[in-house]
Amino acid sequence: MTTSDRARRPDYAVPVGDFIAEWMDDHGLKAAELARRLGVSRKHVSELLRAQVALTEDMAVRLGRVTGVSADWWTRLESHYQRERARLAREAELAEGYDSVRRLPLAYLRKWGFVTSDVGDRAGVVAEVLAFFRVGTVAALTPSWAESSVAYRKVAASAPRPELLMTWLMAAERAMPDDLPPFDREGLSSRLSQLRRLTLGDPATYVQQATDELRGVGLACRIVPEVPGLGVYGATRWIGGHPLVQLSLRGKTDDQLWFTLFHELGHVLRDNATGLYWSGGDPGAEAAADQFAADLLIPPAQAADLPRSRNLKAVRDFAQRIGVAPGVVIGRIQRETRDFGWGNGLKRRFEFVPAVPGPPDGGERADATG
Repeated sequence: MTTSDRARRPDYAVPVGDFIAEWMDDHGLKAAELARRLGVSRKHVSELLRAQVALTEDMAVRLGRVTGVSADWWTRLESHYQRERARLAREAELAEGYDSVRRLPLAYLRKWGFVTSDVGDRAGVVAEVLAFFRVGTVAALTPSWAESSVAYRKVAASAPRPELLMTWLMAAERAMPDDLPPFDREGLSSRLSQLRRLTLGDPATYVQQATDELRGVGLACRIVPEVPGLGVYGATRWIGGHPLVQLSLRGKTDDQLWFTLFHELGHVLRDNATGLYWSGGDPGAEAAADQFAADLLIPPAQAADLPRSRNLKAVRDFAQRIGVAPGVVIGRIQRETRDFGWGNGLKRRFEFVPAVPGPPDGGERADATG
């Protein structure tokens, strides 16, 4: 339900007793006389008028005979009243849970279209947050991660900023395709060199090309904008027998994009399929994945010839010789020399741009900006 839909719905429910009382006024009938005609006690009529008892089907039939208004009409009024009461109770319960969801990055969820309710619509905000995390109540929100039987959820729940990591991970999980072919580990290994060659291509298309290549071997790759304050470049986990790799485009340059992608693919090929792998995780696994990415992009036999002086031509020539983008080479040089003050013009920059309005759902892309 949209915010405008909720705004049009009343914040009250009209009981059947109000309509009965109106009919009584129109016909000059007292409660005692109505009770006599209905064949019930005066107390029952009083409770019916004050909405202290529900209108039964039998009573609706009796009212139909007395008033000349169909029993179905009275029954519909009662059903509508009960539905509205339940709705108002749910909305009140949701609104009470607002303080519990305020710790989540609501601005991020709103920016990417997961939350669309007005800021003042607390019940609407909470309802959309629960739908985002696919839980039914606020009370179930934390246990669905902290006490989950899924290993990666437990790891995420124990992170220093669990609310940020949980949100970022869930954004990718919601975009997990349900029609992936079975995961093909050998197929992924055989495609690594082809993926590496994509670094030379058109930045406007090679992210999608890489995603398509990985999909062909049963691996889902998703670009999910980073949550401010989280500081994560990428993450890997397995869902339903398929690896899910997500990239944040943190750094927004091609060297970081490709290094992060191959780092995550290293986790897919080398590490246990039950874990969550991210920069705040196991240091040994992260170091091994870093080495995997570094060696794949610039093989050790060629790394010894990396230019060390501030010579842009030498960087371009080296990149051309080994078949990768110059930005990848300059990124490696900067990391090794800790000299980040030169060569940045060789890097291609990206911004996350949704292909269609709304939350990231697989229609995202990374656009080159320079």
